[in-house]
Amino acid sequence: MLDLLKDFSVSDTYDCGDNTVMYVIENAVKGDFERVCSEAEKSGYIKIDGNIIDTVIAATYRKDTLLHIYFSQPENKIRVINDAFSAEYKTRPEKSGNYANTLWQFEVDHSLIDCGMCYIIRCSDGSFFMIDSAHWYSVNDDIRIIDFLKKISDEEKPRIKGWFFSHAHEDHIGKFLDILTYYSSCLEIDTLYYNFPSPSHRDAPWELPFFNAMKAFRELVDEHKEINHVKLHTGMKFAVDNLEVTVLCTHEDVHPAPTQDFNNTSTVISVKAAGSTVLFPGDASFYSDKVMISRYTDALRCDIIQVAHHGHSGTSPLFYKRAEAKCALFPVTVIKFDEEYDRQESNRVAIDICDEYHIASNGTVEIPLPYSK
Repeated sequence: MLDLLKDFSVSDTYDCGDNTVMYVIENAVKGDFERVCSEAEKSGYIKIDGNIIDTVIAATYRKDTLLHIYFSQPENKIRVINDAFSAEYKTRPEKSGNYANTLWQFEVDHSLIDCGMCYIIRCSDGSFFMIDSAHWYSVNDDIRIIDFLKKISDEEKPRIKGWFFSHAHEDHIGKFLDILTYYSSCLEIDTLYYNFPSPSHRDAPWELPFFNAMKAFRELVDEHKEINHVKLHTGMKFAVDNLEVTVLCTHEDVHPAPTQDFNNTSTVISVKAAGSTVLFPGDASFYSDKVMISRYTDALRCDIIQVAHHGHSGTSPLFYKRAEAKCALFPVTVIKFDEEYDRQESNRVAIDICDEYHIASNGTVEIPLPYSK
């Protein structure tokens, strides 16, 4: 256990995966959080960031490892995360060019599968921030994604400044695996942002196809030493050029609740660009929703929302009521959307609130930022 916690009562220790360990202090108050932070500084850790996100207070330090500490007031819990995995990252956005920020909901190939999602945001310097990829059954989407990036960048070798992965299901990381295996020379990839659970997690191996995909992801990333990687933790903010990204939930928050539903390992982020906010819950499900509803009100408000789990049983109706998004994005087919509409209250609530919504199989949608209808 970390020496700086020797005077605290640690109730739980959790293997977060990727050489990262979380220590939990229960029945805590804000003063305890401040004491832990003080001990970190006495131990030589240098503070690199601090954020207050509704009821979550967070501080991030670095010495030989990344040390992330955050206090969740609704739970009266402090989580101290010792992360020996993550590379350095920018904490504050800086506009470095004059390109207009733009969001694309990419039409993945649904010929063989109804799920899969890929979002693209252009940064001010003309580089891109990617959100997930597509299903490995979307057979040619590795080439289609690369060709699309070439088209909208007018560059032979598009620059991906950051690539975020919500979780390790094959419909979210599948085509990235193919791109990195066969076409890595076609793109410049700077940093990968994600937080996947440990392969030795209590609920592992889950279902073997995507458990193996997660294993393949880690092995492939380890081969590409030129690409940085950052493990995301709740309360962190990181910058991709002029984009500011806030981390709202990971599997570390869901612990010790079960994750047999692997969607509860989704990392949830919000992205601010050109004065607009886009919320990406990935496939966040029941326990992730429970965590966020207990903590956040303002932090969930956004202009644009990606509907969780493709519009299948994901986050609750209250989640969308708090989001108050004016544009809803459904990474799914029209056939599946229509089939599930009557039984998915969350979808109906999101649509009732928004001014417009877009279904991925209808075609790639380009949304200039700041957002307007």
